[in-house]
Amino acid sequence: MLLVEEREENGWIRSTFNLTYRVTWDQLLQAVHGAYPYFANPQVLVDGTQISVTKQSDILTIPEDRAIILRGISTVLNAPLMITFRNQSQAVAVSVGSVNQEFRNTTYEKYNKSMSQLMDSMEIMMHLHAAKPNGSAAPTRG
Repeated sequence: MLLVEEREENGWIRSTFNLTYRVTWDQLLQAVHGAYPYFANPQVLVDGTQISVTKQSDILTIPEDRAIILRGISTVLNAPLMITFRNQSQAVAVSVGSVNQEFRNTTYEKYNKSMSQLMDSMEIMMHLHAAKPNGSAAPTRG
């Protein structure tokens, strides 16, 4: 993913990343599914409404909608993190809490180095086949 912009705002770093390729809803679900275990107290929201996730594989069955959000405390970054994927859009909105030295008084370059590996990993997850509960591959389109 390409970092398009970042700005500090009220104790948060707000940023926009662009996906390399257009993806389907199922691919967005695969990214959320893959990243879910790396969040403490994760929440998944679809169009602003929190979805009950009793097991990680529930994420792969969420019906298509306009947007999906994964938020919680990132165990990778040790900071609050919210990632918003919009269906049929290459733009990904990211908000990171400025709670540790890595994310205080940051610059575009420093922030990009901190976030690019995480965001690239999520994009790669979109192109891998996640296992469904019955062991078959997750549905893919096109």
